[in-house]
Amino acid sequence: MKKILSILSLSAILFAACTKNNDVQPVETAGKATITFDAVVGTSDFALNKDFTANGKTWNFTQLRYWVSNVVLVKASGEEYAVPNSYYLLEENNAAETNSAYTYPANKREDVKLTDIPAGDYKSIKFSVGVDTKYNSNLSLQAGELSQLNGMTNVSWMWATTYIFSSLKGKVTDGATSKTMVVETGLDANYKTVTLALPSTLHIGSSKSSTILLNADVTKVTDGIDVMTTPTVGASQATAMAAVATNYGTKVFTVKSVN
Repeated sequence: MKKILSILSLSAILFAACTKNNDVQPVETAGKATITFDAVVGTSDFALNKDFTANGKTWNFTQLRYWVSNVVLVKASGEEYAVPNSYYLLEENNAAETNSAYTYPANKREDVKLTDIPAGDYKSIKFSVGVDTKYNSNLSLQAGELSQLNGMTNVSWMWATTYIFSSLKGKVTDGATSKTMVVETGLDANYKTVTLALPSTLHIGSSKSSTILLNADVTKVTDGIDVMTTPTVGASQATAMAAVATNYGTKVFTVKSVN
């Protein structure tokens, strides 16, 4: 009888231990997230070499390129996670010659994939359009996707070579008049940071891959600029370029959804 009782007691202890172990939840580790910068023309999907009607004019685009840098994800608690080496070239462009020896290929890139994000609930995202002074003033320094081989550098804006922060090219037509449009930003003063609240708290962790879908509305790039009068925007049009840079920082990007 004593042996039977001992066996029953041992079985009860083992059962209780197993039950307790089954109740322990696995610790969630770092997660992944994809940020999609979906280019749009108002309510229409952006496309190259296609006519769009917006703001009373007809637009036909041949290039949209811009640097997204220094991505920061903000937790519901206010704690910030700065993504390391986060320099990404977003683009939709036709093939273009960058110098006599190299042609940059046609490409479409809207997704930025992030890994090793600390698990948690996130309420907002911050990123900048352009390249910060450290790298913009010294192209020999490399980080993320920064490179001189992508046709996004310019020697005419300063005594030293700097990055082009954004470039929108194409043709704009108003009535019977058409203009070739080249709207670019650069220079340290036009490095702009975007802050976007998420429509709902986004949980990021090892249990699933998360997504943040942003709209990038190109009709907002030239908001407040008379492109028929000033179809070329660059360093020689400092006031117009500053206005375009401000548009990137405050108007172009909105959050469509998170998951």
